[in-house]
Amino acid sequence: MINRIVKWIVFKCIYPISYRIAAFKRLKNRKVLFVENHQNTLSDNFHRLYKNLEEREYEIHVHFLQVADSGWKDIIIRTLRMIFDMADAKCVFISESNSVFGAFRLRKGTKLVQVWHACGAFKKWGFSVAEQSFGDDRKELMRYSGHRNYSLVPVSGQAVCWAYAEAFGLQERSEVIKPLGVSRTDAYFEEECLKQAEEHLNALPFSLKGRKIVLYAPTFRGEIKEAVTPKQFDLERFYDRFHKEYVLLIKQHPFVKKAVEIPERIRDGCMEITTQMTTEELLMVADVCTTDYSSVVFDYSLRNKPMLFFAFDLEEYYDERGFYYPYEEFVPGPVVRTMDELMAAMEEIEQFDENRMKNFRDAYMSGCDGHATERIVSEIFG
Repeated sequence: MINRIVKWIVFKCIYPISYRIAAFKRLKNRKVLFVENHQNTLSDNFHRLYKNLEEREYEIHVHFLQVADSGWKDIIIRTLRMIFDMADAKCVFISESNSVFGAFRLRKGTKLVQVWHACGAFKKWGFSVAEQSFGDDRKELMRYSGHRNYSLVPVSGQAVCWAYAEAFGLQERSEVIKPLGVSRTDAYFEEECLKQAEEHLNALPFSLKGRKIVLYAPTFRGEIKEAVTPKQFDLERFYDRFHKEYVLLIKQHPFVKKAVEIPERIRDGCMEITTQMTTEELLMVADVCTTDYSSVVFDYSLRNKPMLFFAFDLEEYYDERGFYYPYEEFVPGPVVRTMDELMAAMEEIEQFDENRMKNFRDAYMSGCDGHATERIVSEIFG
């Protein structure tokens, strides 16, 4: 009860009053904010937008709220600093949900742009999971919705616009959701980025020896603050069978803090990647991608290479969270439930269905063609 009262006071009194006071300042038409919810560095969701606006000599400010790793006091202090700073900004970019952006009505002339951190629409979130075990109370979502002020939500393709409207509760304002593409996917079309990814791969502390790359990139399980990676993938068994043909690289979800335990004997063919390469770089160099319910499925479809889906807990995931499309019909590759099935699928991985991949890419990634950043900036600033 105390927490609920404090939240009400902060979101219904302190935040809106602070914004109204700060909004008396004159609007700066060339001032832009980038706001990170959890990370303490600028994420790849913002890199190209930041660079584009920097080259155009916009005044750029960045705020790191570090919501997941901080107490109430620190969060409120950082948020108030951000509120006072955004009050005279032309545009504010965010890439995750945050209720603070629904605590007040934006002044005329300021745009709030949600460049959601994932491509496509895969597992459900927001209003789509209200009242489910993973989701929040619907009344709470309505009371503290951070989505009501969005001016623009650029998404990866026309086919997913409806899902974002549902997740953000924007069915009445669905026109703000536009298939302009996702800015960070421009990297997959840039030769310089592809070359840099190869250089970073070759700098890893083992020899490829002609071997191909398998990327294992699962989504997290549990709550954000206690996120974990599933342990059903048997690293040693995979190594024993495929280490002469493949190197296994593991990329955990950014919310997961605990490192993967890799036995010493397999480290010449298995490695967790933390800071050595970005997720985008790994997707650029991977010959096969194995995931479960991660949105990397959309990014990797741009590479037109085979994928495997290790969905050992599919039924539980349906019950807890669910998907926007029937999972096994939707994903563009074989679905496996056990390590036996995964090993068998790897034996035949070169015979993947290219037409299925193309149809998937055309449907859900039609806006990602290497020019998404240009379109988003043009839509906002003209």
